[in-house]
Amino acid sequence: MNALRPLGSLLLERARQKRRKIGIGVTSPTDALIAGLRKADEFCEPFLYGADVPGFASVASSTPEDALFTDLEGGAIDAAVRGQIHATPFRERFIRPYNRSFQPIEEMITVFEFPDGRPLLVSPASNLTMGSVGEKEKLLDASIRFCQLVGLPVKIGLLAQCRDEDLLDVAGTSIEKTYRETDRLAELYSGRFAVKNYGIDFEKAYEDGVTILIEPNGTTGNQVIRTLYFLKVVRFYGAPYMNATHIVVEAFKNGTDFPDIMMLASALANSRTA
Repeated sequence: MNALRPLGSLLLERARQKRRKIGIGVTSPTDALIAGLRKADEFCEPFLYGADVPGFASVASSTPEDALFTDLEGGAIDAAVRGQIHATPFRERFIRPYNRSFQPIEEMITVFEFPDGRPLLVSPASNLTMGSVGEKEKLLDASIRFCQLVGLPVKIGLLAQCRDEDLLDVAGTSIEKTYRETDRLAELYSGRFAVKNYGIDFEKAYEDGVTILIEPNGTTGNQVIRTLYFLKVVRFYGAPYMNATHIVVEAFKNGTDFPDIMMLASALANSRTA
């Protein structure tokens, strides 16, 4: 693949390969949201769960997450987008068919695109992720699978809580421990992929064109993701569960519209069967 090709162009091409039925939670439809659904209708067939919206296939329900996942599991729709459904009931209903120990956030990544078209997969996305080496390995493997699935180059940037030159000043602290663990993580992947520990220097990772960025822990990851999105620095395509049997994509509940998230869900549905 041409690494310079805009991510949006790539996803739209994949989404249009076959018109998919994409379910999405819509509990408080607004003019902007409905306009987004009409835009998504250009490349997929939206199915709405929660509110009855004229002009779209809708299932009015006070428990939209249950109707959404029942249809997904039964094959009535090809993918599920969280949309406006609250995170807790959405995730609780999603994991019902799985083992009780299953945690979707273990392999939930966020998909961004910078204004120049460059992709960036950022994780951890959940503030509940502590940032252990094991957690980061799962997120890295999930990010690599995503890149391979849709045809993106793999270039990994790892962030810590200090720079190499700061290690003497933070010796014996959790900050030093995080840096050493980040170095070990880089070593684990260095034989297979381009990977580097950038310390705290996000700007250097950006300049190097990394496609995968692993933050020190879920708190910093979640804050970076929200900052990039709500300051409109990046285009957000959602947060897919890469360990799910079906295509499931999370979104910010207070987002204004969802066509890009539905585009990603459609592209993933077509990529899995390519």
